[in-house]
Amino acid sequence: MIELLTDERGFPHFLAALVLLSRIGDVLSTYLVSPTLLLESNAFVRRWGWPLALPSLLFCLVPYYSTAVGVVVLTASFLVTGSNLSRCWLVRALGEAEYLAILLRAARHGRRGSAVAFVLASGACIVLVGLLLMWFSGGGAKWGYWFGVGIALYGAALALHGSSFVLRLFREASNGGLAAQRVVGPDREC
Repeated sequence: MIELLTDERGFPHFLAALVLLSRIGDVLSTYLVSPTLLLESNAFVRRWGWPLALPSLLFCLVPYYSTAVGVVVLTASFLVTGSNLSRCWLVRALGEAEYLAILLRAARHGRRGSAVAFVLASGACIVLVGLLLMWFSGGGAKWGYWFGVGIALYGAALALHGSSFVLRLFREASNGGLAAQRVVGPDREC
């Protein structure tokens, strides 16, 4: 059975199914955490909204082009899913608007520079693990290398989108959080 999934003909299909699962996990976990995308850190996704969700599932076709790049997409997507799910219970318990209100309150009392620095440092630690895995794997002919690329890209995306989100929080906090109130409303639950 394993041979059917890992031979040259079967592996792209198996990998495509795993990538589809990882993309569904990303979309579903994003919806569970932030149905209105109020907490979405990716500005592109926040701008264009849920209509991007279905086309993002087409990334499952990447393994038919390159199994190596398919492993990168698989790795990054599952890491995003895990990150989203780690916050899911808290956001769902408090509600999307209340969770954002807590973040805005923290931004009003915190320092923008240190907040961005911590987010960037977090991403850098993950990038470092990815780079080390790439290095120790022995090069691009090994699967570990491509898992390392996926981990490094996830860390870079975390740093980029996370710092952008933190900057947006500090901007909104200095404006009294008005943008968040217009989107959700002070009395509406998410």
